[in-house]
Amino acid sequence: MAEKDIGSKKINANVLVTAAGGIVGQGIIKCLKMANASIDAPVKYRITATDMNGQAAGLYRCDDGILVPPCSALNFIDVLIENARQQNIDAIYVGSDEELLIIGNSARRIEDETKAKVISCPPKVLITSRDKWKTFEFLKSNNLPYAASSLPEDGESFIQEHGFPLVVKPREGYGSLHFYLVNNKDEMGYAISKIEKAGWRPLLQEYLNGSNIEFTSGVTIDRFG
Repeated sequence: MAEKDIGSKKINANVLVTAAGGIVGQGIIKCLKMANASIDAPVKYRITATDMNGQAAGLYRCDDGILVPPCSALNFIDVLIENARQQNIDAIYVGSDEELLIIGNSARRIEDETKAKVISCPPKVLITSRDKWKTFEFLKSNNLPYAASSLPEDGESFIQEHGFPLVVKPREGYGSLHFYLVNNKDEMGYAISKIEKAGWRPLLQEYLNGSNIEFTSGVTIDRFG
């Protein structure tokens, strides 16, 4: 049970981290443990980890480790809610891309049926950010920097405008899975077919050359904005 001491500003919180076998889930666990190690930390976390694989490392690095079905299972949210109740969870951190939209879409139900707060963006934001084509459209319409992108059906005009090499990647991909740098139409056709066979939708993008530096960004906002 979470215990709060307002006078000393110490709060003991029960938190749940999903997909504890992946690098994101393990990164969240690491951050929570680093926070616990701080002498002046205002919050001390009791961490429960979940994963569908009994060999997931994060299950054994936390106070509790719980096996759950894959997020594609019909009872995934039911099991998550049951465990959140049993562990008296105050907050749920989502540790994998696959679970983000599923848990995000069920956030209201989870919060209504448990005391847990789901740490996730609204579904509308998730739908846009998980689709690279929708992200490109959003950036372009809001006058933000973007890499020029195209759907395969407009590939000819895109090639004429940008030339090769081009990048072919899945709109909903992650972790560089099925990322291709193509130098001609044959390679482009092969990349598109491989992405479609994997059940994803291909996207063409201009190749950004020169710096060989990769950037990523993240934004964290508390419940008060």
